[in-house]
Amino acid sequence: MGTMALSQTLRQPGPEERLIPGLRWLFQAERALAGLVPLELGYLVARPVADAVHALWRSKREAARRNYARLLHRRPDDPQVRRLARASFRHFAMSIAELLLVHGWTPEDLRDRVTVHGEEHLWEAQAHGRGTIFVSAHMGSTEVASALLLIYGHRVTSVMNSLRPLWLHQWVVLSRAQMGVTLLPTEGTGLRLLRELRRNGLVALVLDLGVQNGDGRPVNFFGHRTFFPTAPARLARLSGAPIVLGLAVRQRGGRFTAYICPPVLPERGGDPEEDAYLTTQRMVQELERFVARYPAQWYPFRDMFPAED
Repeated sequence: MGTMALSQTLRQPGPEERLIPGLRWLFQAERALAGLVPLELGYLVARPVADAVHALWRSKREAARRNYARLLHRRPDDPQVRRLARASFRHFAMSIAELLLVHGWTPEDLRDRVTVHGEEHLWEAQAHGRGTIFVSAHMGSTEVASALLLIYGHRVTSVMNSLRPLWLHQWVVLSRAQMGVTLLPTEGTGLRLLRELRRNGLVALVLDLGVQNGDGRPVNFFGHRTFFPTAPARLARLSGAPIVLGLAVRQRGGRFTAYICPPVLPERGGDPEEDAYLTTQRMVQELERFVARYPAQWYPFRDMFPAED
C-alpha cells in the first residue's frame, strides 16, 4: 500500500447515499487535513470538550456511574466511581478525535503505533472457511481496530443503529466506508450477514448494547446477573462461523495495544437456547477480563445491569 493514507486505498461511498448537501465536500476536506493534524493535538482538544459533556449530559453521566458502581461494588456517588465515569467520558472524546484523524494515517503509521497480541487467531478463524464473527465492545479505539482489520485484508460488514442528528449518522457511515466497513441497519439484515459469512467474510458485532437490548438467559458479568444480546451466538450457530473477540486500547505516547482472542467455536449440541447461552457467557467472560484491566476505556453510557439483581 506504500505511503498512501488508509482511506485512499478504499472505494468511495456510492451515489445511492443521499447526503446532506455539502457533507461529502466537508468530509473530503477533513480527510485531506487528517494526516496533517497530530493525534496528540486532537486529544488535547478532546479533553475539555469531554469534561463539558460530562457536566451537562446528566443521563449518560448517571448511567456510567451506575455501571461502574456495579463493577466496583460501591455506591454511584462514591468518589472512585465518579472519577472513573469522568475518565470514561474523556476516553470517549479521544475516540472521536481518532474518528477524525486515524483515516489519514498510512499503513506504516498504524504498524508503528500499534502492538498486536493474537494476530494469528484471526487467521485461525478464517481457516475454518465459514467466515468470522468479530465481536467487540464500546471500548478503546474502534478506529484503530477497524484499520487493523483493513490492513489485514478483511472485508468487514457490520450493523449500526440510526444516530441523531442525521449529519452525525451520515458522517459515521462515510468514515466507516472509507475504512472499508459496510454498515447495515440493525433491522432485517440477518440474511445479508449470513451471506457474507458464507463468502468467508468478516461480520463485526458489538456485545455491550445495554440490558434493554439483551435477550435469552441471564449471564454473569462482574458477579451480577444481566442480559447481553445473543445475536452473535445465534449467528455463529446458524453459520458455523467461529467468534473472535478483539479490541484496541490506548497506551501512553499515542500508542495502542490490540488484543485478538482465540476463536470460539459455536455450541451446536442440542437446544438452541442453551447453546446461545453458553456461547454468550464465554464472550462476556472475555469482555469482563478487558473491562477489568482497562475500566476507563469502556464507554458504559447505557444501563448494563437490571435495576435490581
